[in-house]
Amino acid sequence: MRNALYFQSGGVTAVIGATAAALIAAHKAQGSGRLFAAEHGLAGVVESRLFDATALPEAMRLALSHIPGGGLGSGRTLLQAFDDNPGQWARVRDVLVAHQIGTIYVNGGNGSMDTAAKLVELGQRLELPLQVIGLPKTIDNDLEGTDTSPGFGSALKYLAVSLMEAARDHCAMATKPSVFILEVMGRHTGWLASCGAIARLPEQMVAPLMLFPEVVFEPDRFIEAVQHSFSRHNACVCVVSEGIRTADGRFYAQQNASGRYGYEQLGGAGFAVAELLRHTLSVKVHVAVPDYLQRAARHVASATDVAQAEAVAFHAVQLAAQGISGVMVNIVRDSNAPYAWHCGAIPLADIANRERAFPQGWINQQTYGVTEEAVSYLKPLIQGEPSQPWRDGLPDYPWVQWPKV
Repeated sequence: MRNALYFQSGGVTAVIGATAAALIAAHKAQGSGRLFAAEHGLAGVVESRLFDATALPEAMRLALSHIPGGGLGSGRTLLQAFDDNPGQWARVRDVLVAHQIGTIYVNGGNGSMDTAAKLVELGQRLELPLQVIGLPKTIDNDLEGTDTSPGFGSALKYLAVSLMEAARDHCAMATKPSVFILEVMGRHTGWLASCGAIARLPEQMVAPLMLFPEVVFEPDRFIEAVQHSFSRHNACVCVVSEGIRTADGRFYAQQNASGRYGYEQLGGAGFAVAELLRHTLSVKVHVAVPDYLQRAARHVASATDVAQAEAVAFHAVQLAAQGISGVMVNIVRDSNAPYAWHCGAIPLADIANRERAFPQGWINQQTYGVTEEAVSYLKPLIQGEPSQPWRDGLPDYPWVQWPKV
């Protein structure tokens, strides 16, 4: 079975298209069989919604490399345990055999790497000559075994830029003490909340107060920190991770459920904190929830992030050519300065369904900030501005037309 298959699952990123485009180029350069691409992740495999990626015109492949959303669709369908759904496994096998697919590239986060590990097991159980290689992708940066994940650097850069710009606006309008809250994604980990550490705010202001899921949220202590910030300036800026919890382990947003604001859903943490501050301090509070924007802002992507997104694809094809299977490509930070990195590989079994938290030692709980070690880790990931086609004053994001099988 000489053909290969690529699919992506989970939340998309600003640079996921760069990985897909690089994988297509690397596979074609290798010249071994066809590369199929499944629409909307594993669901596209099960339903045999496959495209011929090797037949994608070069102009369209280049367009794919610089558009957000991946141009292929993603999904949340995972490969269940064999005993729970043997029919799903049989269906995947039938599709692979029908298209003579012997190599699978899975691009995603924790759950996707679990599916990749199960695909290795599928090959063993159902006696298919199958190679499976994972490619890291998540804006949450919570994948174990890799220094960073493609998608994180660009999301971090977008959030830091947005925070800088909003803080200027907030300063201009702060005739009385007021608070601006940026709520970022991060159900269990606070990597994106660290954007406050690299955003350059006006010197008159206190540095952004950052709330991480890794640290218990103590409302009274946080209120004191906000009050202290007003001694420097009327404007206070906070970054709130959607997954912050109180001492009882519950999400703060869910504790403060309200039919008016929909706090019963994650994504309401910023509004819950805003209500706390309004009630206790009687101050004006603005809340911004970037939601999809932090995943899709390709126009302010990090050049480092794009380079890593492409590199993991090229390395994956090299690993496949060497007959390696059951691994995820990882990014390894070299110890020498300035910032340097290379691609390696780590067994899927070591990282599937595991979450890497923001290091507790990097969080300064007294100041609601982070350490210099954290800043040194973060800053290289946002460096550089990749070229981006523009048309009529807007980024040029064509819709990718995939050749059907």
